[in-house]
Amino acid sequence: MSKFKVALLGLEQPHADYWQVAFRTSPHCEFIGAWAQTPGLAKSKAEQFGYDAWEDRDALIDAADAVAICSVTTQHLQLIEQAANAGKKILCEKPLATSLEHCDAIQAALERTGAYFMQGFPKRFDPINREIRRLIDTGGLGEITLVRVRHGHPVGMLNPNFADTWFADPDQGGGGCLLDEGLHGADFVRWMFGEPEDVTCLTAGKAQGLKVEDTAVAIYRFASGMLAEVTSCWHFMAAENSIEIFGTNGSIVVSGVDLGSRDVTEGGYLKYYMHPTIEESGGDVLGPKDREWIISDIVPQFKIDTEVFHRNVAAAFVDAIAQGHEPPVTIKDGRRAVEMILAAYKSADSGRVEKIEYR
Repeated sequence: MSKFKVALLGLEQPHADYWQVAFRTSPHCEFIGAWAQTPGLAKSKAEQFGYDAWEDRDALIDAADAVAICSVTTQHLQLIEQAANAGKKILCEKPLATSLEHCDAIQAALERTGAYFMQGFPKRFDPINREIRRLIDTGGLGEITLVRVRHGHPVGMLNPNFADTWFADPDQGGGGCLLDEGLHGADFVRWMFGEPEDVTCLTAGKAQGLKVEDTAVAIYRFASGMLAEVTSCWHFMAAENSIEIFGTNGSIVVSGVDLGSRDVTEGGYLKYYMHPTIEESGGDVLGPKDREWIISDIVPQFKIDTEVFHRNVAAAFVDAIAQGHEPPVTIKDGRRAVEMILAAYKSADSGRVEKIEYR
């Protein structure tokens, strides 16, 4: 098939810098340029990377066959509706939206127009997460009882101007670290284990003095009784154990898959233990000194090359279109993660365990 034309709508999300590389280097598409709501942003990025800046958003959408949305989150609905009505294929940065009403409106627009839509969740394409999935599927961990996902970064403290960015503005970002970073944890938990039933959550915001939370802990409960803790923060200066999965017969521990651990972890990124059966141990019951981790040789893509980690989303979008495949991450995936986070916010406000409202 001939190359299709792709455009960026919004450059406010920094991942746009990585996506444009994927579009420009793909054999399947032609990157025709970008528009941004922030005055001067499209021009400065175009000069930096060598592509065309468009001032007329409508004209850019008309000229494109597909669009990738990297705007501030509260603008997603408007841009998705416009692109869907114009019959364009759509890739959208996370989170999908900031409210259930916006999620409903986006889904209605996609269903009405039949527009092709993919949600951007880069963790879905990191080989280390696929290895976690494989280990779980072996059944060697036994029944999974507890999962802990710690996901965040130190940018809130390292960037002296962070309070002035749109990420810390509830009118543009729609929330704080829980929606921005905790959403990755929510999607990971759902991707691996299905949909939880309810959640309890606490948030805090004293460390950085922002208008939104800078620290949050949400605990999700599943019908099986499994608990999943999602902890997010904008000041993880250094950390380990990004993911911990505990079963009745073993455990998995992962590091290097978030900015808190990427720069300080230098080996043993994925380790696991599966307790042998009596038969496997030669009839002996293993004592504490006999147990040891199995260290995987897989290194997270996020550690190897963070830019490629993010480019993989845009590359998967282009490849799926070129090959005539369904999007690898769907509107349902996008809205379910948002529903999980919004329920957590509701719990933080009410002080109660809250049922998750899936629509």
